[in-house]
This record gives sequence, structure tokens and C-alpha cells, in this order.
Amino acid sequence: MRFFQPLYYIKRVKDHYLKKEEILDRISRYDKPHISTDFKDYHSYISNTDWKDNHSWFNYCFSEKDRVSYFEFIFKKFKKDIEIDKSWFNQYYKWSGSDHPFHKHDCGHLANIYYVELENKSLRTILKHPKTGKEIVPRVNEGDLLIFPGDILHKSPRNYTDTRKTAIAFNSLFI
Repeated sequence: MRFFQPLYYIKRVKDHYLKKEEILDRISRYDKPHISTDFKDYHSYISNTDWKDNHSWFNYCFSEKDRVSYFEFIFKKFKKDIEIDKSWFNQYYKWSGSDHPFHKHDCGHLANIYYVELENKSLRTILKHPKTGKEIVPRVNEGDLLIFPGDILHKSPRNYTDTRKTAIAFNSLFI
């Protein structure tokens, strides 16, 4: 994808506190807990994820108002319509050392991360600037949605904190 300014956007999910417990309850009932170890660094892993199963988390996690607001936001910024490609959850359990090493989403025009749980700011996603290689830490909070080009390298740092991080991730394609 072509580089754009700014490098990322942060959008508040208005109905976050109405949906948070429902989202966490659904994740806790996920019937195929999966510890992902599909990365080159065998010490890296996500504590719990369903990224291979491609559940429709976007429609489940966002209220109708937040879905419409997201589509309007993207159209306002890019003058293009989008469709949601894939969506999944990632959890990083407390004290687990779980992480997600630098990677990118070649199949998505936009990568999106919704922070369902993010008590500890040290667990914020890190982006790598595509021209300088400098690591950038967007100032996201729980209940925020981080939006950036899918081909930007990004990672979730290791969780050695006493809190869990839960994120819903999804790719958006311009149409």
C-alpha cells in the first residue's frame, strides 16, 4: 500500500463499555483455545487467538452505531469505500511473556486493532516507520481502534505485566 500521512489514526469506540464484557465472555467460551506458535522465534506466541478460524468479530464487537461511524471515518479520510476482510482476537495473558513479533498484513489495505483490554500502556502496539525504521508507539488506550496501512510492520510487545491484553484485529480492503 502507498504510504500515507499520518502514519496511523486512532478512533474511539463509543460503545466500548457496553460491549466489553460481552466480548470477553464470548472469547472465554471459544471452543478451540489455540496457542499460536507459528512464528520464526519459537519463544514468541500469542496466549489465545482464533486467527485461523476467521470468526466475524467485526460485526459482533461493534455496535451498529460504531460500525457506521467506522465506515464513515474511512470514507472521509481516504475517499474510498471498504469491506471487512478477516477478523480475529488475540489475547496476551498476564506474566506469560506472550507477544506477536514484527509482521505485516499483505492481504489487507488497512490493519485495524481494537483494544478491548489494555490496562498497561507498556503493551501498546509498536509500529515501524516504513522509511526510517524508527519504532513508533501510538498513544492508544483501552476502547480505542488503531488504523494503519496493512503493510506497516507492527508488533505486540512481550507481556510480563500483571494484566491481560485483549485485542480484536481485522483487515479492511478498499473497494
